[in-house]
Amino acid sequence: MYPQQPSNDPNQGGQYQGGQYPGDQYPPGRYPQDPAAHQGGHPGAPPGPGDGTRMPGTAITVRVLMFVGGACGLLLGGLMWIAAVLAASGGQVGEEMRRALQDTGLSLSGSEAVTFFGLMGAIPFVYGVVSIVLASLMGRRSPVILWSVVAFQGLAALILVFNLFSGGFAAVIPLLFTIAMIVLMLLGVTRDYYSRPAAAH
Repeated sequence: MYPQQPSNDPNQGGQYQGGQYPGDQYPPGRYPQDPAAHQGGHPGAPPGPGDGTRMPGTAITVRVLMFVGGACGLLLGGLMWIAAVLAASGGQVGEEMRRALQDTGLSLSGSEAVTFFGLMGAIPFVYGVVSIVLASLMGRRSPVILWSVVAFQGLAALILVFNLFSGGFAAVIPLLFTIAMIVLMLLGVTRDYYSRPAAAH
């Protein structure tokens, strides 16, 4: 029996007990692995979802709802204005529309029907424009954007409550969505996101 000679294989030789090399001496081409590289902690790693640099899900939900609500407002306002044009027309369509208004208790002339439908169409149309503009600006991290959205939704909620007590029970569903958006914007994670300035790159 001869004593085992050290191997010349750089992948096997030169190892000490435990398979570790003393100090900073490593064979060519073999370096210690950095645990941080496997955990996303190495420099230049992309920011994670919990580091405050990404828009939280609450704000994303409000943004999507505002885009959808804004599009519906523009559509409803456009339909109201089309109805105003039809009511003002002197043909059979205008007469039928004015007769339908009389059946609902609104005896309006052609000019009065234009004014009525024009105002009724302006409210959802303006809502749609402002909603889409604010939703587009929600990507900017600023307390002004946060409180602008809250104030806008609060005003919309007041109008919907007024419509609800005026007999417009169809306002219940948009009122619930409006209240939900206000709550989501006032949650701590949303306020923190808009209260902290974006990190400089």
